[in-house]
Parts: sequence; C-alpha cells; structure tokens
Amino acid sequence: MKAIINTPIANHLMGSMRSMGYTFESAIADIIDNSISADCREIHLQFPKDALNCFVSILDDGSGMSQSELFAAMRYGSSASEEERTDTDLGRFGLGLKAASLSQCRKLTVVSKCNNVVSGYSWDYSYIIKHKDWFLIELSQDEINKTPSVESLFTQESGTLVVWEDFDIIEKSSNGLTYATLCDYKDKIIKHIALVFHRYIDASKKEKITMSLNNHKIAALDPFLESNPKTTRKKEIDIAINDSNNIERHVMVQPFVLPFYKDLSESDKNKLGGVESLRTKQGYYIYRNKRLIIWGTWFGLPRNELTKNARIRVDIPNTLDDIWNIDIKKQSAVIPKSIQNQLRKKVEDVMDISVRQQTHRGRTNKVNEKIDYIWNRIEGRDKHYFYEINRESNLFNFVRSKISDEDYTYVEMLVDEIEKNIPIQQIYTDQSCNAIIEKEDKDRESEILQKAVLMVDFALQFIDDKTIKEVIDNTFHSEPFCRYPEVIELLYKHYSI
Repeated sequence: MKAIINTPIANHLMGSMRSMGYTFESAIADIIDNSISADCREIHLQFPKDALNCFVSILDDGSGMSQSELFAAMRYGSSASEEERTDTDLGRFGLGLKAASLSQCRKLTVVSKCNNVVSGYSWDYSYIIKHKDWFLIELSQDEINKTPSVESLFTQESGTLVVWEDFDIIEKSSNGLTYATLCDYKDKIIKHIALVFHRYIDASKKEKITMSLNNHKIAALDPFLESNPKTTRKKEIDIAINDSNNIERHVMVQPFVLPFYKDLSESDKNKLGGVESLRTKQGYYIYRNKRLIIWGTWFGLPRNELTKNARIRVDIPNTLDDIWNIDIKKQSAVIPKSIQNQLRKKVEDVMDISVRQQTHRGRTNKVNEKIDYIWNRIEGRDKHYFYEINRESNLFNFVRSKISDEDYTYVEMLVDEIEKNIPIQQIYTDQSCNAIIEKEDKDRESEILQKAVLMVDFALQFIDDKTIKEVIDNTFHSEPFCRYPEVIELLYKHYSI
C-alpha cells in the first residue's frame, strides 16, 4: 500500500465551504459559542455606523489565545469532534470560526490578547483565489492597530476580537446596499441572541454573560415564562443514554405549559418574543450546554392549535453530539431512537395539559358525529358560536405532513387569518337574497379521485392493521370526499378491490 498526500485546492474548498447554509444570525451565534467556550463574561457586537466603513466585530473578554494557539485556531479542522472536551465547550468540528465567518464575508480577521501579548491573523478569500493555496496572513503590529474595534481589546486584560469585512454576498443580493442591509440585520440578530443564549444572559451573577450590540445591552427572552406563577412546570426527568464510547451520559427533560393567553402580561408577551410565538414556537427546545440549538418542532409528532402552549426543554451534553446528529452549523438535531419512547409519554402528558387548558373555550358541534368536517362549529359562551378550520381533520393532517415545521408556521398564519376574516355579514346578506351559487367545477369528480388516492396512499404507509377497503371507507367519512360517494367505486377499482 502506498499513501500519497492529496491536498485540497484551497480556493475551491474554501469557496465550497462558504455555501454551507449559514444564516447571518446563525453565523454570529457560532462566533459567540467560541467566546463562551473561552470563559468570557462580556460579549460586545459592533455593527457599522458609517456606510464608508462596513464591518462587523465580535469582542469578548475571555481567556484569549497565544500566537501559536491563535494560529492553530485559524486552521480548518482545528479540533476533532470525538475528542473529550470541557463541559462548557460549544464547538465541535473546529470549523465554526472559519466556516461561519467566511460564509458571510470574504475577509476574516482574528486578534487575540493573552498574557499581555497581542497577535492577529487573517483569512482573505480574495488572496486565496489569487494564490490558490492556504495562505494565512499574519498581521504586523501596524496592521493589528488598524483593525476595527481593536482599541477596546487593548484596554482589556485578555480576550479575542473577530472582525468580518468585505460582504460580497450581501452586496450582490442587495444590489450594493451593504450598509443598509447590515443595519436591517441588527434587530434580527438581537432577537436571535436573546433566544439562543437566554440562559447565559439571564443566569446568576457567577455564570451570567452580558451581551450587547452597539453598546445596547441585549435582554434575554424566556420561552418557558418560568417567572409566571401560572406556568405549569412538570417534574424533570433524567434519561440515561450511552455515548459512542459506551459511557453513560444523562439527558434532562423538563416539560412546561404556558399560561392561557388572557393571563399573559405585556411583559410576558415580550419575553416570549411576541404573541405569534405562542403558536410558532411550541414543541421541543433542545439545548446543548445551555445553548439553544433547535426549537419550535415536535420532531414529527402532530402539532395543533390546542397544543400551542406546550414546551419541552431538553438538555444534552456535548458528549452526545454524534448521537443526536448535531450538524456543523448547530442548526439541526435528531432525537435518538433509544430515548424517543421515554420522551413520548412525557410529551403526551404535557400536550394533554395544554389541550385541557384551552378546551374551555367551547364545545365542537357536529351535525353528524361520523363525518370528519373541514370546519368546526364551536359553541362558546351564552349559546354563541364561532368557526375554526378543523386542524384534526384527515385532509388537514395530510397537508400538514407534507410541510416542514418552519413552512407550517406561515400556513398556520394564513389559516388563522382566514378564520378571523370570514365575511359572515356579507355571506348572510347574499344568502338572504338567494345570491350565493356553488362555484362551477366540471372536473371536480376527477379532482376528488386524485386527492383521495393521495390520502389513501399516505394512510397506508402508517396503518398496517386495516384493509385497503377500510382505509378507503374511513377517508370517505371526511370532507370533501363524503360529498362524492360515487367516487368510492372508482377508488375500489383503482386498488383492484
């Protein structure tokens, strides 16, 4: 066997890694991770205040790095994911600093102060393209002195400054409006940091990390409203799971149910990040060393209006990164099969509380209990009624299964507005004048057949204790299919029944 070194072409690999899918806010969060791993107590973000000097800087007061340590940190793949790390280490692949930064800009500069010595290096993608090799630029003292925001680093005992410059991607996507776009990003960055790092920002004095943007302190969000006395806090459970080395680790699970909307103060709504977060942010909140990674998803479990107040906080140690399939960007995770069943019961319990908490709103009235209606007619107080789209209907759940959690947020927004803007008075007036006619649809029967096939095929993937005929018959107890009984024979023929 003959082993031959085959070094990647620098400009090609670096260019490819710039397209890893970081958002601007997730890239910023990745840099903050490094600051937290360096035991900092303060993090200061600086966004441009001058259109002629566009840069973004992140300064921490952590332990800093010596010149040799900084040189190693600037290397791609500077640490191995399988190596034992400290409990506070939020890194994984040794790529975050470089990949996150250069996904947003062409020039990354890092200056660090340790033991009263300041050193600095830069990756410049334009320089890499020109020379086609892995040339890391070592900064002279004069170049360090000219680095944006470096004056603040000089006044500290130790720390690290990360600077982004030359925002080519933003420049192309905004038709040259780089400064305006960076200014627009500020609010989004503040909200992202306030949520992702809320347990650091809101921690006790000993563990607290202050974060600010352009000298404005960032206040933590609180997705669980732990300070509200009407928040239901279920018993925390400890789930043991072995890591890749067969060492027992522990996953801590804490279910919460938020108070009903009417019990929320304006302060509570602000802590949640807005009222819309009630619906869009239900589900699991996965934390890795208190850093939020994934939120607002049930990982495939059904979500609906009545469970919108449920939150499940899950704390995992960094030793289980590979088990949970934490990606490089720390933007995705997968619940291991070994703990799914243990979590499911707790999830069902907390969802049940959330459902009971809201069902006092009214009772669903059905003309025929055997029919799965698209619209619910709900009896409220004083014998008054309101209408909601039935989010438990077969058709709705079929459509829901085809949509990602993120996209479903927008579908839910649309459905909610449809419900709140039913032109009831106009419908009543038109009906009183016999002016309403059904919309003509000459191919409706064919359309219903096609939709029914999709529904049946989908149901057959998950139901193994029913015949095809039983699945078809169940589908035709739902709207709109139940209004087209003649189609069922065509469906029997389609499935050779």
